Amino acid sequence: MIVVDAGRTNYFDLPHLPHIHALMHNGVVYTNAWVGQLNSSTPDVHVTLGTGTLPRENGFMGFGWVDPVTRRSVDFRTLLANHAIDPVLRSLPVPSIATRLHEFMPGAISVAVSGHKDYAAVGLGGGTADYVLYGQFTKKQFVPRFLHGPPPLTATERLALTVPQPLPRGGEDTWAFNYASYVARHVRPKLLMINLPEMDTWGHWDGPNSPSLVGLMRNIDRGIGRIEKTYGQMGLLRRTDFIITADHGMMESIPSRNWVPIENAAAGPGAKIVRGDGESGAIWLTDPALAQEAAARVVALHPSHVEAVFYRSRVGGDYSFVRASPVSWMVGPNVGDAYKYLVDSAAGPNGPDVWVLFRENYTVVPKNVAGIWRGTHGGPSWKVQHIPLIMSGSGIRSGIRSTFPARSIDVAPTIERLLGLPAIHRDGVILGDALLGASKWELRPEAAIAPDLKLRVTALEKQSQVDVQTQHTWPRIPAAATHCCVTNGKVVCTAPPVSPTDS
Repeated sequence: MIVVDAGRTNYFDLPHLPHIHALMHNGVVYTNAWVGQLNSSTPDVHVTLGTGTLPRENGFMGFGWVDPVTRRSVDFRTLLANHAIDPVLRSLPVPSIATRLHEFMPGAISVAVSGHKDYAAVGLGGGTADYVLYGQFTKKQFVPRFLHGPPPLTATERLALTVPQPLPRGGEDTWAFNYASYVARHVRPKLLMINLPEMDTWGHWDGPNSPSLVGLMRNIDRGIGRIEKTYGQMGLLRRTDFIITADHGMMESIPSRNWVPIENAAAGPGAKIVRGDGESGAIWLTDPALAQEAAARVVALHPSHVEAVFYRSRVGGDYSFVRASPVSWMVGPNVGDAYKYLVDSAAGPNGPDVWVLFRENYTVVPKNVAGIWRGTHGGPSWKVQHIPLIMSGSGIRSGIRSTFPARSIDVAPTIERLLGLPAIHRDGVILGDALLGASKWELRPEAAIAPDLKLRVTALEKQSQVDVQTQHTWPRIPAAATHCCVTNGKVVCTAPPVSPTDS
């Protein structure tokens, strides 16, 4: 599985992508694939991809959330630094792909790899992958690191993975492909999962329509060729399935400068805010029982560029979200249904108390509002939710374009089916229309949910089109604008960024 971080579907139609286009031609392309959950951000979606669970079940709400007992803010990166992510992933009631692989094939090896995004690799690893590998920016170099391991590398390979920074564009994705290839040669993994960070990095900085992303996609295509060559040399290519997808898309950034008034309205009498996540629109209160009142105050404010406001139906872990805003804020009730479907994906113990959902392209993320970033994601809009999904290889149909709205949650059960693991109950379904020889029981769940999912994605796409028709163009920022280009966030420079600290 190759996850192009922030990969948009139109990137895969660019010319001169021979390896990607061959996989598309000889496999199945899902034209309406979407994230299907909130947040639409890297940490939580990679947990979904690796574990086959939604945020309402696994508890991961992006880069942070609020503990339901202490009502204190929790930071994903802090948990990762304290080695506290894997125990949570291992304790989930539904086991991850890597866990099930080890259960039924004790000798099989699983590997999760990224560039600098350890928070993506750990989610893919599902708590039990044999190797969870990533890179780290030091003062002068980019060096290989690991969470599970150590990986078997020769001295020559380790030296090749120790490279000077700043890295050139495409250098980090190439590095991730190299790390994956080196380790694959040594351990011959049954399951290899790779996160490629740079489309997200440069999509944030330059915007999702930047010509610079063309070169990144061609570099990714060459990297896929490198993996194909490695597996060919190991004699495994003809028995290998490729799944290429993204964790989310990316939208252009039009600043919406109303997050502070929204938070002030949500707070109100007695309803203090513990955490507000403007990227997704999630708000946590000190007292969840005040969620409906808080949402009503936000609706009364009628903030600009806001499309819907939801609140939790009750205190505790067993609840859903209720829309507080009128249908007239949207193009129709089907959009409200799609939004409810998305916010309910987070209706678990760690879920927020209020959702404030913004129109396509509008964002309150500080770096976008300041004009530093030109692209963002995190919310429910179609540009962010719409993702590529390509499947190709042994056991997969050839030359098929499927309109089924496949979701991120559907990837895990499909991978397990391709690995020959027995099916278990999951929120996602096996993508049976992609499989050669799929049985009736494998096709029925997909067919049963297809009508409702198609209504939802059609509604999101229509809302996006209407939103865009009423928007002004992105205000260009001066070419000489300064950028923070180091991971510690303390040094300011005018050079292009190496890796944004918040992407």
